[in-house]
Amino acid sequence: MGQTTLARGRLADHPLWARALKADEPAARLILPVIVSASVEDRERVEGAGGLERLSITELVREARRASQRGLAGLLIFGATDRKDETALLASDLDHVVSRAVRAVKQAVPDLAVATDVCVCAYTSHGQCVLFARGGADVGATLERLQEIAIRHAEAGADLLIPSGMLDGTVAALRQALRADHPDVPVAAMAKLESSLYTAHRIAVGAVPISERAVPLLSTESDGAARARVRRDLADGADAVVVKPGLAALDLVHVLASSTDRPLISFHTADEHVAFAAAAETIDAAGAEREAVAASRRAGASLVITYGPWAVTEPA
Repeated sequence: MGQTTLARGRLADHPLWARALKADEPAARLILPVIVSASVEDRERVEGAGGLERLSITELVREARRASQRGLAGLLIFGATDRKDETALLASDLDHVVSRAVRAVKQAVPDLAVATDVCVCAYTSHGQCVLFARGGADVGATLERLQEIAIRHAEAGADLLIPSGMLDGTVAALRQALRADHPDVPVAAMAKLESSLYTAHRIAVGAVPISERAVPLLSTESDGAARARVRRDLADGADAVVVKPGLAALDLVHVLASSTDRPLISFHTADEHVAFAAAAETIDAAGAEREAVAASRRAGASLVITYGPWAVTEPA
């Protein structure tokens, strides 16, 4: 790997992401989250998730083509399944739906970047982002499973891996797993705040409801914990920083974007999007989404993950 990549991170030097990071058009800085399921034949609107849908691979490819035609930077693929166990074994299966979805999108729309979620919560029977053994969290086993998931996604052609579980040591573990055969695949650091704005997404991916998190998220009281976490992950080889929820943490987006040379990605959660959609009878929801994206960009975000990118691509 060249010195330029080592200095700026793999995301900045990745051909597809580099194009997006240089783009002037607002749409070219956007990433659309999509949820794919092997049990869906077409599209399935998820009850209680604010209009979010699960897609078949065929429909996902149609959505990818639409995203490419509208000039979006890429997709972020999540998986949903009813098959759950204590070890999230399905997530690292060779023929898992996420890996198949990545391959299908890269074959159909090779100029569209594809990011994937690397976590176990949607595949475990307890809904937590960590595996358990003898009544306690098994960090070692979780990191091994995350490594296996990352390898599967990289083999399928993923252009960015986003480990969302906030387990310490994840970035280092993924970089180690990718070193031999996929050293150039970017891995993001996640700064995920304690928030009430994750409900719709967890419902949409079918994650088992939880009352308390076994893996703590970052405190909202100050930016100190987020700064420290991001510094550790960057030292471990992270190539970008993702802040979630993006709108509720605009101040943190600005702080972290100003203090790192890696691209900052603001993740507008499903709940943040649902709030705009639910108010469509009284406000210009599309206009509000455009303003939200503009706010994240002003705060310093290089890229924005949003469930409402079409508002940005339509004429105002």
